[in-house]
Amino acid sequence: MGAFDIVLMIAILAGAAWLLYSSLWKKKGHCPGCDGGGCGGK
Repeated sequence: MGAFDIVLMIAILAGAAWLLYSSLWKKKGHCPGCDGGGCGGK
């Protein structure tokens, strides 16, 4: 495993952690497209 692989792995894990934080804890589980707390019907 080279240095590039390690940097790429850290970048992917950081992105996934940021997405998890922003969707679950910051917005308290709301979907990414809305802040109203619920996605309306179609």
